[in-house]
Amino acid sequence: MAASRGVAVAATSPGKAKRIALLAAGIGAVGATAARSETTLDLKVLGYQENDGRTRVIDPVLYYDQDFGEKGRLGILAAFDSISGASPTGQAPALNTTTSASGGTVTSGEFPKASYRDTRTALALSYGRRSGSHVPTVSLSYSKEADYLSQGVSLVDAWDFAGGRSTLHFGGGVNWDRIEPTINNAVLDKRGVSLSLGLTRVLGVRDLLDLSLGREILKGYLTDPYKVVSVGTSVLNEVRPSDRARWSLVARHGHYFSWRGALKTSYRYYWDDWRIRAHTLELTYDQRIGQRWILTPRLRYYTQGAASFFAYDFPSARPAMSADYRLSSFWSWLGGVGVSCELNRGFGLNLALAYERQTGLDRLHPPPVVRPPIAGRRALTEEAGEDGSGGSGGLSAADMKVFTATAGFTLKF
Repeated sequence: MAASRGVAVAATSPGKAKRIALLAAGIGAVGATAARSETTLDLKVLGYQENDGRTRVIDPVLYYDQDFGEKGRLGILAAFDSISGASPTGQAPALNTTTSASGGTVTSGEFPKASYRDTRTALALSYGRRSGSHVPTVSLSYSKEADYLSQGVSLVDAWDFAGGRSTLHFGGGVNWDRIEPTINNAVLDKRGVSLSLGLTRVLGVRDLLDLSLGREILKGYLTDPYKVVSVGTSVLNEVRPSDRARWSLVARHGHYFSWRGALKTSYRYYWDDWRIRAHTLELTYDQRIGQRWILTPRLRYYTQGAASFFAYDFPSARPAMSADYRLSSFWSWLGGVGVSCELNRGFGLNLALAYERQTGLDRLHPPPVVRPPIAGRRALTEEAGEDGSGGSGGLSAADMKVFTATAGFTLKF
C-alpha cells in the first residue's frame, strides 16, 4: 500500500524510481560527462526503521553501469522493497490530561494507526552518449506495488562550454501513475511533467559549484486513499486538490582540502501551491585515511511548513482537508557516519549508519485544564503540557525517531 507509508518525506522525496535522473539532473547529468572505460556493479541493502512499530523497510538495490567508450554509457537500476509496519490514519486521538500531586499536567493519547505490508519492484534504464560537447541521456523507469503502478520517461542533456570549466544541464520528463486502492475497486490516474535547469562551474582546482532549478506539475488523483480526517464527531476520507505545482532550488558546493578531505555542502529550498515551504541544509565530509579507507560523517537539518488544508481535526467539512502528518509543519535533524574500504583494486565495501529525530510543530492539545480556586483566589485555566509547563506539550503524529543502516559493495572491472 504505497499511499499508506509513514516515511516522512512530504516535500523532499518524489520516489526513488519515479522521476529518476530528472529532479537530480544537476549532478547526474554532469556525472555522465566523465568517461570511464570500465564496468561498475554496485549492490546496497538499506534498512529503515521508525520507532513505536511504525514503518519498516528492507531495500536491496543493484546498480549496473557499463561504459562503451565512444558508443555511450548504459545504466541499469533494480530495487526490491519490503515494507511493513503501521502508519497514522489521520484520525484524531482521544486525549487525556492528568494532574500530578505537584500540580503539573500531562497530555497522553495515541494517534490511531493502520498496519500494512507491501512489496515494491523498481527498474530503471538509462543510456547516454556524447555528441560533441553534449551528453544527451534518456531514462525509462518502472515501479510496481500491489496498488500502485508508475511508469516514466525522461531526457536530460549536459553541455560543456568555457573550456570545460562550465556545464549547463537541463532535462524534462513525464510520468504516468495508476492507483488501485485495496479498499475498493477504483482505478485512479495521476500524471506528472518535470523540468530541470542547472549550471555547474569549476571555481578552481579545489572548488566546484552547482545551481539547479526544478519544476514539477502533478495532475489527477493526488489524495491518499487510506487516510481519513476527523470532522466534528465524524470520520471522513481525506480530500486533496487534483493538481499541484512544485518548485525546488538547489545549491551545491564541494571543496577539496590539502589533507585529502572533501566537504560537500548543499542547500535546497522547496515550495508549492499547496503552500508548503521547506528548507534542507546538508553537510557531508569525506576524509581519506591511508590508501584504502574513507570516513564520511554527515549532518542534515530539515524544516517545512504545513499545507493550507492540513489540520488534525476540522469543525466542518471542506473542499480540501487532510490530517496526514507528512503535510504538517515539522523539523528534523539527521546525523550519520559512513565508512568505505577498498580491499583491492576494483573491489570495495561500504557501511553507513544514521539516526534522525523529527518533531512536529502542529500539535494537538486537549481542552484547557481548569483548576479549582484556592481560598481567596480565582480559578486558574491553563493549557495542558506534557512537561507541566503549559502549552508547550500536546501530541503530533510527526514525532518520531528513525534509524537507517546501509551496507554494500562496489565491484569495478
